[in-house]
Amino acid sequence: MDDIQLQLNKAKAFGEWLHSETNEAEIKVFRREALALSIFQQSLDVNDGIIILLYSNMPGPAWALARPLFESYVRGLWLLRYASEREIDKFIEGKCPKLTQLLNAIGDEPETGGAWITTNAKNLPAFHDLTHGGVEHYRRRMADGEIRPNYPVSELINLVKFGI
Repeated sequence: MDDIQLQLNKAKAFGEWLHSETNEAEIKVFRREALALSIFQQSLDVNDGIIILLYSNMPGPAWALARPLFESYVRGLWLLRYASEREIDKFIEGKCPKLTQLLNAIGDEPETGGAWITTNAKNLPAFHDLTHGGVEHYRRRMADGEIRPNYPVSELINLVKFGI
């Protein structure tokens, strides 16, 4: 079994375990926690989509989901730990601060997960390209005079690990 299949199997097993621990769990939560958990669950579902697409040998659409995975995780963390009650009210009304404001609120401390977020925020221009059909896909589809998916296995493994 090649390395990408091993990583996909690990990610799938992790996702199945996490779903079994969180789906339909009856816990007492408050508004803040309920909002954050619903966004985190969306992140988990997006990650499942990435795994399914990679199993189906569709790396381009899988990479297109890296940005929504990252941004939903950032929003969930912000809602859980950093949003004021007024910001939560606004979020419920459909108004969320821009991603840069969320990143600033979270900061870059390793203990909060902010360091991981700050590191990955540097990939936002590439995530944008990958989500909206930019040059990042073009570069990975031109190979040996052909137009075909040619995403390096190391990048696909990084995507799987990013989701976990």
